[in-house]
Amino acid sequence: MATPQDVDALLRQLDDHRDAYLATFQQMHDLLTKQLASSTDSSGTTLPPSTQNGAVRPHSLGTEHKPRLSSSRFRHRKSSFGRHTQPASTASRGTGEDSDDDDCDYALYAHEPLQTQTYDDIMLRDHLMKHIWREGGKKILKGIIGVPTRITQPGLFPPKRGLAGDRSDLTHYQFWDVGDDGAPIAVGTESTEDLSTAMRIWNSLRTLNPATKEQKAVGRITIIREPSPALFAAIHLTHNKFFDMDHMFDELVESGGSTAVFNGAFDGDERRQRSFVFNLEYYTLIGDGCRPMSWQLADRKVKDNSYDIRISRCSSIVALSLQGTQIKKVKNSARRAEQSHGCAYDPFSPWQVLNVQAFPDLKSNGDVHDASKHYVNGVEAFLVTLLGEFRDALVRFEKLTEEIVRITRPPDDFMFDLKVRDRLQFEDEQYTYTRRYFWAYQTLGTIMASIKSMVDAYEDTFTEDVWQGNHKTIWPIMDETSPRNKYYRMRMDALRKKFEREIANFIKLRKEVYEHREEVVGLREELFVGTSIQESRNSVKNTEITIQQGHNIKLLTDVSFRGTQHQAADPGFHLLPALDLRDFCLRHDEHAGGAPVLAFRNRYSNSLHPFLHPDRLSQHSTRHDILAQEDVECFQTCLELLCVDQWPPKKPRCLGGQEGN
Repeated sequence: MATPQDVDALLRQLDDHRDAYLATFQQMHDLLTKQLASSTDSSGTTLPPSTQNGAVRPHSLGTEHKPRLSSSRFRHRKSSFGRHTQPASTASRGTGEDSDDDDCDYALYAHEPLQTQTYDDIMLRDHLMKHIWREGGKKILKGIIGVPTRITQPGLFPPKRGLAGDRSDLTHYQFWDVGDDGAPIAVGTESTEDLSTAMRIWNSLRTLNPATKEQKAVGRITIIREPSPALFAAIHLTHNKFFDMDHMFDELVESGGSTAVFNGAFDGDERRQRSFVFNLEYYTLIGDGCRPMSWQLADRKVKDNSYDIRISRCSSIVALSLQGTQIKKVKNSARRAEQSHGCAYDPFSPWQVLNVQAFPDLKSNGDVHDASKHYVNGVEAFLVTLLGEFRDALVRFEKLTEEIVRITRPPDDFMFDLKVRDRLQFEDEQYTYTRRYFWAYQTLGTIMASIKSMVDAYEDTFTEDVWQGNHKTIWPIMDETSPRNKYYRMRMDALRKKFEREIANFIKLRKEVYEHREEVVGLREELFVGTSIQESRNSVKNTEITIQQGHNIKLLTDVSFRGTQHQAADPGFHLLPALDLRDFCLRHDEHAGGAPVLAFRNRYSNSLHPFLHPDRLSQHSTRHDILAQEDVECFQTCLELLCVDQWPPKKPRCLGGQEGN
């Protein structure tokens, strides 16, 4: 049976094919138009055979078209998954993510190489000891910062493959070097059986565009998921030259919703002028065998109950750095600006994309990049990476919402099982459902706020000017008529449609979360009503018991007081409890007097046995003027009530009863 996720994946694939078809159709239309115009201008001139066969390629910048230098190599290159990759099919052209070799030449892509970088262990140790770490860095690097013995020990990373004490063996990574043809080549996938995961990551981080490399990379994509503290330090060292890594570490640690920092053009720090950072912050289910990092907000108690859900705060940083020269200066119009002018950089500059993920679930999508895709510049690679993170976030939100619905929605058999209905309608002594509904209501509200912050960050940042290349500081296009910029804008339009589709899915999910939240409110109110009625009835019963207990106390106090008064002086004081009992029974009905009489019987029956004989009772009562002669029969009945074996006895006629009752 197909799941909703499978249906969504097929719909996305169908949309991709539709976009590719429309893009190819438009290109064919343009090509035929040019062909018709060319044949009209050169009357009597026949077209070359390649043109007649429909294999014409558009010329770039008025020069003779040259074949892609890397197209032959690309056919035989292996992806990071070890499969031979083929050029993308015609169904994948023009999508903004896939290869478009047959329709353009390499001149439309970024081609300026990145600078060579090399780092070693000594530089990493010096960086750990000498760098002034901010609060976020101290929390992330806990156990390393301020521990000289840890920094100076022989190996900062586990050398051999296997289980690692810092759990770096669970770290996932991807490195892609993008050439001047826009094709990503996997880095760090060489066969090293005995080398640990942390060492492979460090070896890939420490070297970029070495002198021995034949084809220089114009861009580098770095994706690291769940890095250990030592790997966080390595990321900080190797990228601090291009990104404000201290600020990015603070963004990972602090709670404040998703944010986008794209306004660094007027910042005094050149790294911020060149970089564009998007921070996604939300929540996820903790995976089996996973452990949240010490600085992450998480439920760290392992729970066995299937109704308990373990949740952790998670975050992902996606950042782009353009490393070329500035293309223009922009005047700062702010009234209290510290910098009068800012800088804008060419979108086709050498670039680096950094994606650091902290998700304690090991369920991130590893297929965002592969060797079949081609990126026209760093902006496109950055947006594709960000789009993959949006899709992962949507899946995590859906899974979390499904779990909350599972523990709050009544089971299917509640309509047929009285016990299930009573359990849902009347609260138990542990307040199980009150606590559950409170937690679910608040958590769903937090999910809604998290979705809103993510959507707001996207909509506030990626405005119409940004997509069209008209923004002053964010990826401006200087010459809108050039073939390169036209091609770049076409791919941006395709990416924009994909983002808008995901944003629509987020808005739809937020509406569904709101509906589930309203269901929880209804369940909580029904539980409150049922429990309140139950407690009200119990309160009435308790009130009746309290009243009866008050009568007991009143009777016992009265009898004890009279007994104390007559005990020394009056030899007939033993009859006073019976008189009080007779007076009490005459003034109260059977229901109210039953419990006091029972208590009185248990206390005084033994002492009243000598007075049960009528002659003795009459003689004793007359002698002390305690009872009148006409009360002897009734009093004797009262005494018999105290000594019968079965309780309660039939109500005597002298107390208002009927014969035979």
